[in-house]
Amino acid sequence: MRSFRLLALVVCIPMLVLTSFAQQPSPTQSSAPPQQPATTAAAPTVPASEQIRKTVGFLTVEYGNSLADLKGGVIGTCFFVAVPDQRLGANQGFIYLVTNRHVAQPGIDLGTPYQVQAVMLRLNRVGPGGGLQSVSGQILLGGQVRWFFPSDEAVDLAILPVAPDQKSFDYLAIPSTMIVTAEQLKTGEIGVNDPVSFAGYFASFPGSIRMEPIVREGVIAMLPEEKLDTTLHKQGRLFLADIHAFHGNSGSPVFVNLGGMHHGVLTLGERYFLLGIISGYYPESAGFSVPAATVLTGEVHDNSGIATVVPGEELTNLLNSHEVQSDRDRQVKVLNRSGVSQK
Repeated sequence: MRSFRLLALVVCIPMLVLTSFAQQPSPTQSSAPPQQPATTAAAPTVPASEQIRKTVGFLTVEYGNSLADLKGGVIGTCFFVAVPDQRLGANQGFIYLVTNRHVAQPGIDLGTPYQVQAVMLRLNRVGPGGGLQSVSGQILLGGQVRWFFPSDEAVDLAILPVAPDQKSFDYLAIPSTMIVTAEQLKTGEIGVNDPVSFAGYFASFPGSIRMEPIVREGVIAMLPEEKLDTTLHKQGRLFLADIHAFHGNSGSPVFVNLGGMHHGVLTLGERYFLLGIISGYYPESAGFSVPAATVLTGEVHDNSGIATVVPGEELTNLLNSHEVQSDRDRQVKVLNRSGVSQK
């Protein structure tokens, strides 16, 4: 059984048009290679939609409840965020898996969390096509490897310090510097009707040979300052997006594109930021005022097309929380004691 483990990694990960996390130093004149003849052949570029697909993985959480003779599993989406830490060396840091709390703790949105028995992560492999191109592995929880949750119980968010080997698995981590800030919202740089995209699990065709996330697009529908009922049935901050999300999309990253003609200013190319994380959607049926998230009941309600999005600022708060920072401090000490070289 393949497993994914806790790791501090180099995070100079190519982000192409999405962002550039760490610029490599230019070669000195003495070490520069000889100039090559010019060529008209342009280097191939990876479309933004494909990069967005590469940020996500599929997460299966198996649970059980011996008292209720209950056993099952939920499938959601996850993605990876890179947090730089110069104590580990230049262009190095920590990578976290991000999803919703109701995915990491099945039943929490119903008020009764079930006992988690296994957490399985599915990613595509690095390498040429042909044969099985994706793999599922168990995340070995326990000891120092555990979920972190926000102190605010209304926030449907969870992170896990786990970093699959970037040489073996084809995924992109999102730099924490790409997360939308309160200042961007305050100044109006990001606003209603801005285009958004997300990638996530598609139950009708997740892919059997290769993991196949679905990509959907829409716009920001509302950025309310007032608190709303969240998927954890408590009052908290939410963004609303006119983007059709459904079961399995919980935990999907939502990107806002600030490129092109944006608020009267033309920017060439595409500028993506992480707006937040999909947590649920509003049903259209009468009487449903709280966003639907659970997959435990098996119920499917009419979808209004309005998805709830946990603000990226909540993710920043969790990454910068005392508990998570203390865990990074501990890991740095362990790595230093083990004599891991800093590059």
